[in-house]
Amino acid sequence: MSKLAELIGQAGPPISRAPKRLRETPVTLARERLLELEALLHLRDGFVALGGALTVRPSVTVASVRGVEDWNQLTLWRTPYRGSTEILFFADTVLGLQFGLHKDSVVAFDPASGQTEHVAFGLERWAAYVLEDSMSVLGSEVLAEWVAEHGSLPTGKRLQPRLPARWQEESLDDPQWRTIDDVELMRRFARLYKETREHPGVLPEGFDSWWWEGAE
Repeated sequence: MSKLAELIGQAGPPISRAPKRLRETPVTLARERLLELEALLHLRDGFVALGGALTVRPSVTVASVRGVEDWNQLTLWRTPYRGSTEILFFADTVLGLQFGLHKDSVVAFDPASGQTEHVAFGLERWAAYVLEDSMSVLGSEVLAEWVAEHGSLPTGKRLQPRLPARWQEESLDDPQWRTIDDVELMRRFARLYKETREHPGVLPEGFDSWWWEGAE
């Protein structure tokens, strides 16, 4: 069994029942990677997998789950990130880590630092990556602890940390988490990135008043 088939086998039902072709894609995206993604979404048009830790976005928006093209609108959350227009984001984790297609690669994108890391060439190898590293990379362990205490996490919701990882001190207890809409989490990460870009190790003034405000 291929790793991609194994990932789909662990997933829930398709988010959308009416897949469509992806038209708004970066001009730098390799055609082979685009065809792979379209084939995956034709097979199962968006899904939640690995206990809810990973969401692969559908080709079209369904209720609270934004489709690939809507999620990649420049003004939705990614305006501060330089070079983000060259990435087609198609999946994300419960903690906000993004996966995208960039040229011929699948990359992981950290919204707190704005850094992009090569993960694999092709979705088959990407599937192997997320299956093997779901605990550390996707946040499966954090999610499992949350679910045990609070119940299942609704579709479209993510977990926001009390403090982003780079500012957590070793002396602190395990970070606190709470639920937040996926796009709102990304907008807060984008603001954090914008306000710390020149001084990455320093939390911005007034951080406490907006980072933790208004989420559930």
